[in-house]
Amino acid sequence: MSITVSKKPLTQIDCHTTAHRVISGMSISIIHSPDMPSASKVSERPFTWAEVRDIVKYNDLEALARSQSTTEKYLSFKKQLREAHTTVFKHLVVETLKWRTKEQVQSLDDSEIVVPRSGSPLFCNAEDLKIVLNDFPYHFEDDVVHLCVWTKKRIESDPNNSFGDISPRMRAHIEKYVVKTFVDGLGIPREDLVWFRNWDALQSVKEISHIHVVIKGMTSEQLQQVLGGPGVPLDESEVDLPLN
Repeated sequence: MSITVSKKPLTQIDCHTTAHRVISGMSISIIHSPDMPSASKVSERPFTWAEVRDIVKYNDLEALARSQSTTEKYLSFKKQLREAHTTVFKHLVVETLKWRTKEQVQSLDDSEIVVPRSGSPLFCNAEDLKIVLNDFPYHFEDDVVHLCVWTKKRIESDPNNSFGDISPRMRAHIEKYVVKTFVDGLGIPREDLVWFRNWDALQSVKEISHIHVVIKGMTSEQLQQVLGGPGVPLDESEVDLPLN
């Protein structure tokens, strides 16, 4: 396996808007591996909470990077999957989310795997949702928790957006769920939480949708209240359709 590494200042990474204006003095290593569909980014230090908030505020999600150690673990994980003749998607739905069994997916291509879902609107049915820790989080400070909320229902991109981002209506809909689950449900201050959905080009798993929820100062008790569960689903009366 051949891995190549290059290093460049964050200002030279193609950011969608303005992350290079809010992050200074950081170099990013770019790692190319045959086990990864695209280059991996490694940050030399953790992103501060102010930097994280600005990255999400300006939608500069491509500026986010992992630590060296987490990147090495991720590359090793991808290599193990390849040697086991399986995929990230199969591992996710079988081992992490437990929405399918190994027997149900092992003979199928990823595109053939069907995860049964409810007929409810997005983020409205507990059976469609699961909150888990991100096994390979970005390089955040020690008091920051990186969660993923997976949904069986598709989070559709805005058809009018050139790089596959979500629409303002979809963003407002997801915000309702995030606030209901983490702010109202757990008492986390809104300023101590950010969330985002990677736009299409940044998604490593395209077959099933999820959002990232990043929380500063989350206690272990708060984490255990939501981990492995659906959070607090929205009532259908709270849904303002259409979402796009």
